[in-house]
Amino acid sequence: MRLLATWMLLFYLFCAHSIAAQVIVNDSAVDFPLPAKELRLIFSMQKTYWPDGNKIHVFILHPSSELHKEFCFQQLDMMPYMLQRRWDRLVFSGTGERPQILRSEAEMKQLILQTPGAIGYISNTASVTGGLYVYTR
Repeated sequence: MRLLATWMLLFYLFCAHSIAAQVIVNDSAVDFPLPAKELRLIFSMQKTYWPDGNKIHVFILHPSSELHKEFCFQQLDMMPYMLQRRWDRLVFSGTGERPQILRSEAEMKQLILQTPGAIGYISNTASVTGGLYVYTR
């Protein structure tokens, strides 16, 4: 019984993070590198403009979604609640705003495609069409 429990725990640990997130941006912003530090600044709404002066439009899925949690862990190297605290601090101090929350990956792809300077994320299994660029880390 103990052996079965051990195997189940190992299986869960290796398969629990099967939803991987990939960062996508509008084609207008593909000329800029996005290391992990830059991504954290952008998604925590502390960096609001691209180097060419265009405004960054950040789109996320609902903070309780599994994909959002995986994105925070994998791409930003932070816990989702830490990101939420940063947004709350900006909003309540009057110095910033939260990113726009979307309902689905399809809506995310559509809005990022239509919005110059937009950035967001989708699952690795989602297909990417023309007009979007995928950043891999």
